[in-house]
Amino acid sequence: MLKLTGRTVIGALAVATAVVGSVAFAGAGTGMAATKSLTLAYSCPFPLIGTQDMTVRITVADLADSAVVGQPVPPTRVTAIATVPSSATLGLRLVGATTVEGTAVASTAVDNAGAVQDVVANLVVAKTNIPASGSFNTIATGGTAPVTFTRAGTTTVRVGAFSTTLTPRRADGSLTGLGTFTAPCTLKPNQNTLLHTFTVSAA
Repeated sequence: MLKLTGRTVIGALAVATAVVGSVAFAGAGTGMAATKSLTLAYSCPFPLIGTQDMTVRITVADLADSAVVGQPVPPTRVTAIATVPSSATLGLRLVGATTVEGTAVASTAVDNAGAVQDVVANLVVAKTNIPASGSFNTIATGGTAPVTFTRAGTTTVRVGAFSTTLTPRRADGSLTGLGTFTAPCTLKPNQNTLLHTFTVSAA
């Protein structure tokens, strides 16, 4: 039972940091100068302790204010700071973990004038020390490959779902009983997930 609890707690931590990937694509066009941030709440299920909520502060740099049909847009730079609750810290410590690190894959809904595409982002979750108790922050960074649009008109970028693969380790660097695993998480309802809006012009 302890192993299951630790796995789920860490899984919630993992996906919280992974949310960065869901907005890794946000830039378009030629004028990349804007930086925008969005804070969202995520709901992650825990056995025994029940469902826990986490917040993630997402900051995206190099956002463009325009794009042209048929011309690839460059990637953006993304940083996400996830606040891990004390209950997750307890679960990590119970399985002997002192650090956690990994990767994340996330999707973003990009609505290009009615043509919606799922843009996948790949992120790296930096190695993070786990405190003895209390909440702590994790940082994930990454981005996406260039994207090309097919329609002229208003285009929006909304944060979506994600998954992440994490490896918790003991102080000597060895794996805990959880090994390396992948876990999902969901956005809490009734939130504004719109990160960016820009215009795509005809070629």
